[in-house]
Amino acid sequence: MKRKAWWAVAVVAAGLAFPISNLILGVPVRATYMELATETPLEARAKEIFAGKCVMCHMDDPGLPFYASFPVASSLIRRHVTDGTAIWNAWELIAAHGAQEVSLAKLEQSVLLDTMPILPYLLMHWDSALSAREKKDLLAWVREVRAKRFARGLASAAFASWPIQPLPDRWPEELDPKKLRLGEMLCHDKRLSTDDTLACAGCHALTKGGTDQRQFSIVVRNQVGGINAPTVFNAVFNLAQFWDGRARDLADQAGGPPFNPIEMASNWSEIVGKLSKDAELTALMKEAYGDVEWGPEPVTHAIAEFEKTLITPDSPVDRHLKGEKGVLTDEEAAGLALFRDHSCATCHTGESMGGKSFERPKDPAAFYAALGRAPVHDDFGRYNVTTNEADRFKMKVPNLRNIALTFPYLHDDSQTDLRKVVRLMHDHFVPELNRRRMSDADVERIVAMLMKNTGQLHGRPL
Repeated sequence: MKRKAWWAVAVVAAGLAFPISNLILGVPVRATYMELATETPLEARAKEIFAGKCVMCHMDDPGLPFYASFPVASSLIRRHVTDGTAIWNAWELIAAHGAQEVSLAKLEQSVLLDTMPILPYLLMHWDSALSAREKKDLLAWVREVRAKRFARGLASAAFASWPIQPLPDRWPEELDPKKLRLGEMLCHDKRLSTDDTLACAGCHALTKGGTDQRQFSIVVRNQVGGINAPTVFNAVFNLAQFWDGRARDLADQAGGPPFNPIEMASNWSEIVGKLSKDAELTALMKEAYGDVEWGPEPVTHAIAEFEKTLITPDSPVDRHLKGEKGVLTDEEAAGLALFRDHSCATCHTGESMGGKSFERPKDPAAFYAALGRAPVHDDFGRYNVTTNEADRFKMKVPNLRNIALTFPYLHDDSQTDLRKVVRLMHDHFVPELNRRRMSDADVERIVAMLMKNTGQLHGRPL
């Protein structure tokens, strides 16, 4: 018995040696992180808190304790690093001075829900729990960054620091009316397709929420695409275009479909040949762009300029965020609060309520099983652009403005019931630690709010 007791004492002592050593030595932090410059005292404070409490799991190449090379510890720590950086990355967030809207919202939500650090980390780092002061300072930094980089001063005091903000009435920069007119005409011009049967507006109808309200678009030669046409409304606020982000901006996106063999199946030689025969359109192009010839730049730039006008402000949700009373019922207003409480607003953030990041289901196999099918090539999303294995199954988060008009839903447009979509997103995309029980009543309230998210286009209700 004595020998067993000594063994037990030895095992306990060995187990305690690790957290005690962490307590004495502290968290190892890479010099590259410590060398990052900060712009404000609150940012410097956030950087300091991250260094002491977060960087081991929220940094791609963190400093690691001596026992990180041990067999069991190695796999466990690496998994925590992979999971942590997939949610938000401390090095990247400080390097960008907080200008990562989704990461900022995810950090904020973890602090508000008190889910950081995770229990295994706490067991090994006894002093790693965030203090009340640290939480207050991190939330203050989040508010500071939002006010400086993302807010447009449109929200009322009650919503000024929220991750969701009202849409502006128009694009803030001055736009050339001639380029806008040309872009609108080109957007509706079927000559951009090889057989003159399909215009950009054929898949992105301005009368259908900027989509075609089909599961998959019917394109030239009656072909059917493999992924749905996302809305062009408020697309100017997206971090990139297309579900997989292969277009860096609106102009880049405008140059894609005309050459896609299962969309418009054309080429610049064909398009230029047709447009150059139109004297009136050519004259407008030269008025807008000077003494140039038809080619990729005036076509894609003009379409992109026109798309900057496709902002849809003044939905009841916008007006509520601005402080107007009575535009949402109590149930709908509760739905907006629940949208934030249930972590929906961490990815569907900003003025467009989405389009700011690429997200991956926590368990892709389970997610696609819930959709009733196995994943295919188009479901690989961002990976098809980067070939980075970490990007497999990542899709750009869609914006939720005018969602009552942009059915069916998801990148494969497989869903018609918005209630089911809300449940799917909650169960498969919200990190488990932040996932609170969502009742049917919660779902109904969130959906009721989303149905009041339809705005106006060019001053007219959609």
